Amino acid sequence: MEELAGRVQLREEQEAELAELRPKAQQWRKRKKRNADRYRVETLLPIGLRCWRRWRVGGR
Repeated sequence: MEELAGRVQLREEQEAELAELRPKAQQWRKRKKRNADRYRVETLLPIGLRCWRRWRVGGR
């Protein structure tokens, strides 16, 4: 969004709309990162634990 604002002359309505969308975009990025973090924990952690347990007991 900032790239677009820097390239083009925006009208007042567009400036107001952009200002309104910035916080929403930031929330979306945070939610996306939180979902990615949750995915890593819920899917990759159990896999890592299984591998670690097998290694710990001697590779069964």
